[in-house]
Amino acid sequence: MQVWFHYDLDNNGYLEYVEFSKFMKDLFLKKNSKEFTPKEVEKYTADMIGMMITYDEDGDGKFEMSELAKILKLEKNFLEKIINQTNITNKHVKSILSHYNSNANNTIEGPELYAFVGDITRYLDLKLTLSVIQAGVARVKEIMGTDIMDATTIKSLLAEENIEQLKKSFTSDKNVDQ
Repeated sequence: MQVWFHYDLDNNGYLEYVEFSKFMKDLFLKKNSKEFTPKEVEKYTADMIGMMITYDEDGDGKFEMSELAKILKLEKNFLEKIINQTNITNKHVKSILSHYNSNANNTIEGPELYAFVGDITRYLDLKLTLSVIQAGVARVKEIMGTDIMDATTIKSLLAEENIEQLKKSFTSDKNVDQ
């Protein structure tokens, strides 16, 4: 999830061609030790765009999170194993902070919160779109009274009753894509 928000520079929920090209270049450089020329990256990007036609559910020619996830292996949902615990411990919360908190300030906020809520969205088996994640962030703020999550609010949010409240709010909201 954090990767998506790293490349969706204008935060519109899509990867446009330039954003997608940067993503592809970084992906190829990470996966392979050999350097790719800009021309090779452009070719692979064009090939991927050609493949996306198959997965473009709404035919808008843009890469949504859910569409790109069907082609690229999405990382295992980090929260799934933790949310399924009967009792969320301080050790679990510490691992959550370690995973999502990129600026080491012991809180999850901004893009980190979007990634965190995105994984909650995936856990709830909802369609992964920016509008769903934005609605989730708004719900988290309503439930917790803040959009800056520290250890205490993380533990409270992941309590079964709050996860259920989030799930109910999504399923009762007709404006959120499911």
